Amino acid sequence: MKIIADKNILSVENGFGQYGELCLVDGRKIQREDLRDADALLVRSVTVVDESLLRGSNIKFVGTATSGTDHIDLAYLEKNEIHFADAKGSNANAVVEYCFAALAYAVLNKKLKIENCEVGIIGGGKVGGLFASKLAAMHINYRVYDPFLAMQNAVKKSDSQIQYSTLEEVLQCDVVSLHVPLTKSGKFPTENLLDAEKLHLLQDGALLINTSRGGVVDEAALRQFLQESHDVSCVFDVWNREPKIDQRSADQVDIATPHIAGYSQEAKTAATGVLRQAFQMHFKLGEIDPDGMNERAVKLSVNDIGKSEDQHWAILLAAFPIDQLSLNFKQAIKEGEGSAAFERIRQQFLGRREFKSMTINAQDCSKEQTRFLCLLGFNFAE
Repeated sequence: MKIIADKNILSVENGFGQYGELCLVDGRKIQREDLRDADALLVRSVTVVDESLLRGSNIKFVGTATSGTDHIDLAYLEKNEIHFADAKGSNANAVVEYCFAALAYAVLNKKLKIENCEVGIIGGGKVGGLFASKLAAMHINYRVYDPFLAMQNAVKKSDSQIQYSTLEEVLQCDVVSLHVPLTKSGKFPTENLLDAEKLHLLQDGALLINTSRGGVVDEAALRQFLQESHDVSCVFDVWNREPKIDQRSADQVDIATPHIAGYSQEAKTAATGVLRQAFQMHFKLGEIDPDGMNERAVKLSVNDIGKSEDQHWAILLAAFPIDQLSLNFKQAIKEGEGSAAFERIRQQFLGRREFKSMTINAQDCSKEQTRFLCLLGFNFAE
């Protein structure tokens, strides 16, 4: 069996090397010629998988180590009986941690009063649902807009505790966070979901977080909206035409990062594991637990931060410094190195550890601050 795989899929050699000939390639450079005698293809979001890539190949299995599938022509795969697997949900916790880092930035720099605010979540799936559950545990108010899930629950007469809101209601929240796939058709398409009209529904002083896909927000409309001096803060991790980021868009948002919200060692290892299981089931292979797939977490220390009522937010931002990352990324874009920096930073972030792997030496935290950080997964040194 021959497997073509993006070389940047974490632990792909340990996960798939024992099943046959494994060829590792640059995901942005995979071509049809590479697949002619291959049986399986493993990609990330940087590889578009459609007829132009697969035509004439013997590919029987396509797996993407991502939650989003907008880079995959699912209709073509189904028509040609090519089995497909994604890693939906594997990076949910990593993305939610990014969202909390965005909240920390706004608390410390934008005077966001989290105890009095309401968080609007657009998309209540794996990521949005986890975000909502953590907010609920912290007694932070939230609303969820997800017409697809609302319709499903209505049909199934589900006893879900979530009371779904309208898009207009969610856009009136103090914080609005996007967690939807990029879709261009169907009953609820999300392309340019936040257009000029919808952006103007945001409150003054609101925080807009986008960790979904760049095309969910109309970037041209967003630039115009921000030029009009609206008091809205923006934390954006995803962009149109990645990795070529429009400098005007990056300059205007408060925090700009290169699509790394879902990047962590835990998330990427889990994604590879999910694909391995799907691969084993499809080809009816015996399960093998390769070395390196179940790596033990390494506890990392977060430096002590001075005691204050916002100490827990400062610790959170120190653990995931999206503000410093943004400064470096924006500077690289200004110097004309945006695409290179986009790839370099993403590569570096493959090794990022989630909060559950971090130990905090913070003796002066209050009980409430300790509870907050523990809910996010942090450990405390004895």
